[in-house]
Amino acid sequence: KCAQPKRWRAFDGKITEMDTQDTLRGRELLEIYRSISTEGIPKDERRDVLLTLRYTVKELDCKLTQEIVELIDREVDLMTRAVKECNLEGLRKRICTLFLQCIKIPEFNPEVARLLKVPQDPLKLYKNIYFCHSCENYLPSTEFLIPANSHTIGRCRLCYKLDNEARWRESFLKYRLLLENLRKSEADYEDDSKIVSFVQLPDLQYMIENIWNSQSALSAWSELYDLVMVRWDKQHEWSPWNTILLTKEEADAHLKLCNLEKAYEAAFIYRIKQKHIRAKNYFAHIPAMSSFLQRSDNQANAS
Repeated sequence: KCAQPKRWRAFDGKITEMDTQDTLRGRELLEIYRSISTEGIPKDERRDVLLTLRYTVKELDCKLTQEIVELIDREVDLMTRAVKECNLEGLRKRICTLFLQCIKIPEFNPEVARLLKVPQDPLKLYKNIYFCHSCENYLPSTEFLIPANSHTIGRCRLCYKLDNEARWRESFLKYRLLLENLRKSEADYEDDSKIVSFVQLPDLQYMIENIWNSQSALSAWSELYDLVMVRWDKQHEWSPWNTILLTKEEADAHLKLCNLEKAYEAAFIYRIKQKHIRAKNYFAHIPAMSSFLQRSDNQANAS
């Protein structure tokens, strides 16, 4: 990977490649590693490869490179003494392994810094490393969303992302349009109706889904974009216990009726009254609606 050139796709779809100083260095180290890993080459060629390796690793002065130089000198000395190659197999594998470790050092191979995820120095692991209580992994501080005023470490970025993708969201767009149409129609009556201003989107959603089953009371049409809520009895202000869910065409016809008892069958009126009772039971627990509910009960008792 360190030896591969930089690649990007142009606007015309062609792939452009570019070598940098670091990728050329990686390619040089790759060729050396392949050379020392090759088996069955003549002694003269093996000696040249070891000398090239010795010259390359001496560019970095550390304990690892010093050990590699010592092993190279040992193999050259053993080959001079005509030691069999089968007896040099372990020594050569050790040289390959140590050179591979040397390649992973960013000071020796700069391009490898882009690929290494774990710091080579174990002491760095103790700095800015936090524990995510969600995925139970130890991660660097860059993987956490830490506010400036926070005193504790929460979940990592990945856990927040997974939670965000898995969290159920409800769209109130259909109910918002329905509520806006309801408030607009109530404002057109100009009779100072107030109850509709206290109804919120979750309340309207509960009424439509649980009381009216998300469908027209007359035709059972279930497309919410075509439905509106209007007064059941247009002589009184709109309220959850004085409403009906209909399509727009049905609502226009309903509001033209003068006598509901004659226009609808008794069974249909009974079903609507049952829905009104369920609405009263739901809104009775809301303090802002209790006063309107009590006033409505007093008017019903008086009539």
